[in-house]
Amino acid sequence: MNSKKDYPLVKALPVAKFYYQGSHTHPVRRTVLVTEVTTTTIRGYEVREGATIRPFTSAPVKSYTRNKIAKIGQCGRRLRTRTPADLHAKTTLTRLGLVDFIKQGA
Repeated sequence: MNSKKDYPLVKALPVAKFYYQGSHTHPVRRTVLVTEVTTTTIRGYEVREGATIRPFTSAPVKSYTRNKIAKIGQCGRRLRTRTPADLHAKTTLTRLGLVDFIKQGA
């Protein structure tokens, strides 16, 4: 018996990609299929966590607070050097459509 609940995805831009600074030593890349968005949190199916990529059927549902989503300046040297210094205070959160997610992958 499958005890996993099915949550509907949001209609507008259901994919969120970002670096998340939780209790780790450095921000970790996440890809989430968004089910709920509020002013303080993002909730959805976690398809990618660092180097771990999961199929949608086994992806856990997790919540992320927006204030723990990393800024570009908090991330690794590779991302910082690719980005102009005046954008280092900008968030790493990007929202995509499902077609873009399928084309780009996790």
